[in-house]
Amino acid sequence: MHRALAIGALLGIGACAAHDVEPAFRASVLIDDRGISIPLPPPSLHAEPTQEVEVEGEVVGLDELGQEFVVRLVDTVGGAEIDVTLPPGTSTFVAEGLQIDLTSNCIEVWLVDDEGDEGEHRSFQASIAESGSEVTATEVDSCDDL
Repeated sequence: MHRALAIGALLGIGACAAHDVEPAFRASVLIDDRGISIPLPPPSLHAEPTQEVEVEGEVVGLDELGQEFVVRLVDTVGGAEIDVTLPPGTSTFVAEGLQIDLTSNCIEVWLVDDEGDEGEHRSFQASIAESGSEVTATEVDSCDDL
């Protein structure tokens, strides 16, 4: 009897312990190094770093492609945000018209289902390539550190 109470007490304590917040589902949004572009870039992005960009990416780890999802993109530094509806059966997207400063930005992206549940949040930083006329995207650990 004492063992049963001790095990029950241990289980109760474990249920009340703090734990890390996890996404509602494991799907995440990926953007490769050329996934952020400018449709008509100026001669030098260094002279005009604030631009409307096009973000192209892919959703990975999604088992339920039969429903509609929304890809959410937020520049946590500049405040720009955009939502892109991902039609059923689709795993790629293009977000047009996100205005960011290419010298100071952090784009957090995640997937939202029709009930408001969120997938894994990922962070990317866009920067001006050496050429001065192209943009590169790099995944970063978190936008909180920038």
